[in-house]
Amino acid sequence: MTEISAERAAHVLQAFASPAYPTGAFAYSHGLESAIQRGEVDDPASLERWLSDVIAHGTGRGDAILLAAAMRPDADLDALSALAEALATSRERHVETMAQGAAFATVTAAVHGTDATPRPFPIAVGAAARVLGLAPAAVVPAILHAFTANLLSAAQRALPLGQTAAQQRLAALFPLIERTAAEALCAPLDALGQASLAADLAAMHHEGLEPRIFRT
Repeated sequence: MTEISAERAAHVLQAFASPAYPTGAFAYSHGLESAIQRGEVDDPASLERWLSDVIAHGTGRGDAILLAAAMRPDADLDALSALAEALATSRERHVETMAQGAAFATVTAAVHGTDATPRPFPIAVGAAARVLGLAPAAVVPAILHAFTANLLSAAQRALPLGQTAAQQRLAALFPLIERTAAEALCAPLDALGQASLAADLAAMHHEGLEPRIFRT
């Protein structure tokens, strides 16, 4: 497997970050469904606050750091995979990262000839992106943007939130996505840690939620 051209790299990254890439991301709300049912998120403003916390202090930041680490030349993918699994704060969070990571690895191996080893999602993406020669400075913000956009899509299915309002919320989060990605690119693994407790508790509560739309 050899690196691809810069022109092709742009297309590959757009595919990776697209909702059409078959990882099953649309089936996961990352605990947001539970937060909505409990009334913790009930309008665009509270949704933006919830997403901001997840990006800056929760899985968004943590996965961005792991993704950046997986793209480094000396990355130990097995050790990073074990660390990513250990950082999953609930059963559903573990299911989410492992199922999406396995799907990503399988599809990317079939399309680009990369390693099909199932790994947690940020490690699977980082491993493939590194082999294909994609630039970390482009990959990390793109994947963090895709993570945020997927949660906004989930919110549109569970809240009275129109398409324009959802895009307004996404645009408002651009500076935070950029800043979090930039910090993740140079952050050591010692910087890993999460403090989005409400989101973590919502994910745990979701395990017993009935009825529900999303897997997490």
